[in-house]
Amino acid sequence: MRLKSGIRRLLGVRCLGTALANNSKSRPKRCQGTALQGGAKTQSFRILGLLIVLLCFGKVAARTNVSRVTVSMPVPGEIRVEAQLPSPSRSWSFRNAYAGVLGIAERVGDFRATNTSGQDARVTKRAVGEFRSELDATTITYAVKLSEPRATDVPHVSWLAGDRGILMFADLIPQDIETLSVDFKLLTGWIVESSFISDKNGRYTVTEPLDAVFLVGRLLRKTSNTIDGVVLDVVLSGAWPFKEAEALKVAGTILQKYLDLTGFKLPDKATIMIAPLPVTTGKSEWKAETRGSTVVLLANPDKFKSWRNQLTVILSHEMLHLWVPNSLKLEGDYDWFFEGFTLYVALLTVRELGTIDFKEVLNTLGRVYDVYISHPDEKSLIEGSETRWTSPVTNVYVKGMLVAFLYDLKIRKESGGRLTLGHRYRELFSRRVAANANANEAIIGVLESAPAMSGFARVYIESSTRLELEQVLPAYGLTLDSSGKKSQLRVSRDLNDEQKQLLRSLGYRN
Repeated sequence: MRLKSGIRRLLGVRCLGTALANNSKSRPKRCQGTALQGGAKTQSFRILGLLIVLLCFGKVAARTNVSRVTVSMPVPGEIRVEAQLPSPSRSWSFRNAYAGVLGIAERVGDFRATNTSGQDARVTKRAVGEFRSELDATTITYAVKLSEPRATDVPHVSWLAGDRGILMFADLIPQDIETLSVDFKLLTGWIVESSFISDKNGRYTVTEPLDAVFLVGRLLRKTSNTIDGVVLDVVLSGAWPFKEAEALKVAGTILQKYLDLTGFKLPDKATIMIAPLPVTTGKSEWKAETRGSTVVLLANPDKFKSWRNQLTVILSHEMLHLWVPNSLKLEGDYDWFFEGFTLYVALLTVRELGTIDFKEVLNTLGRVYDVYISHPDEKSLIEGSETRWTSPVTNVYVKGMLVAFLYDLKIRKESGGRLTLGHRYRELFSRRVAANANANEAIIGVLESAPAMSGFARVYIESSTRLELEQVLPAYGLTLDSSGKKSQLRVSRDLNDEQKQLLRSLGYRN
């Protein structure tokens, strides 16, 4: 991606939409200053030659900047990492916080570094996760203790427990290493699965360590399918009341729904990893995280009696993250959209798949409203996104979901049913928003691209306006009674034709 951007700059080409991976169905709508447009053959050949040079140079640069990494497991519950660096270095730092989890780098120890002749580079630990050497070093080794994971941490950080574990390079590899080639030397009988494809020697090339997730353990079972050109893997570890082929069918149906919703083909293979929760988590029956092109679901198998419905509900939310935000290259905090709006879209997806009915959609929204009114928050959605991990109850989920509901109702009503929130997702991807664009500006621009929705973001997203659904919903044929212990969201008794049409588009049946 960086190389392509550099070529565009050198050739004087400025195309809208470098943020998303290539999509054969949608091309940049406008290009300016393209040297190949109407130019002479000589100029074209010169440009072609320049392209070849740049591409060849890029490949050489890529090869010479790769760190060769070996991940071994000398004893259960611990890994050891050896990295041969492409150029000498004297400093290395590890991520110490992620998704509200603090002190991650405290697990790194026995850090050593040597130079090209094998001489000790004399490393000192300056702070948690921060190491410095007195001499230039080309090889580093260190250990990471991954046993005894905490219940709140397991979906977000690396861990090893029993016969399995999750290795996330975001907290295992120094942040200074951007591209690496890795092989694994695990305990006898252990294997590794990932969304990355290994070469004939069993090595994996990782260009985005922050997104790299590997499931390791004994008796991992994998099955695959290709849906509209997108490869989908499902990997199971542990005993479950379903087989991997059954889980693949559920995940494949959801993948197809979101391919249709966004009109965007995922650039990489999608992988769903399902493993038992490694620790007791009290009331929580499952935890999940979507990172890069990988969905990790950790759950209590004993609680998965209605497994098909449970998988559908969980994966409908998590798999949408493969598109938003993971296939977008936007900058800034916009959790209100990729969490709150995703919750609402996933709710409609679950209904469309027949897992729940329209009544349960209303019941769910009523429960969400109860959470919202019981935890007053004076922040706007944008402000809430900036402090998501420091708030005990984050309204980017609950308020974001309710705002998505209001947006969907309003755009359906104002367009006479021609437009829905789902159409905005397709537009978001077809626009191919510029790489590294401000996320909030880009998303709001798409949401308000329909004239009838102008000003919606100012009221509900950018300001701290308190939601009063009791007053807003009657215009759409719905009533909300929050006077009791639980809010009751119902269809009005007397609906006009417009309201009937709107609610039927959401799944309402008399």
